[in-house]
Amino acid sequence: MTFEQWAFIADLYTPIIVIVCIICMLLAGRDHGLKNGLLQLGGVVLSTVFIYAVMFVDNTIGIWPAFDLDYSTHTAIALVFIGYFMVYTPKLSVLMILSMVGYAALMMHQKYHTLADIITTTICVMPIILLCQYKLSVIAKR
Repeated sequence: MTFEQWAFIADLYTPIIVIVCIICMLLAGRDHGLKNGLLQLGGVVLSTVFIYAVMFVDNTIGIWPAFDLDYSTHTAIALVFIGYFMVYTPKLSVLMILSMVGYAALMMHQKYHTLADIITTTICVMPIILLCQYKLSVIAKR
């Protein structure tokens, strides 16, 4: 496949997981009440605000460039939705994690990011993403 064809596939990844996530939230809202669906949406929004805050801080003070790395916004935004699936739809978790591994391999193949960029971004953002998602899931169960 050509570079452009691979780029097209890479560009589809995040929109596809966003659509699947929205469908899951709508189903949760239908099956468990509007409050539950809204709290799930809140976890995604809070996580998204966090990853873009990290990007802003990195752009301002250059944390990743100081180590000759690049904060991977591609990775971070995808992880917001992977975190959602890990917390709310455990049956899809393994599939979604494997899709993220494939997406990471594609980003490296396309030279969008290095493995070090992807791993350091993941280590930095994933604990907070999971915390946001998990805490709001606990509130939803009350």
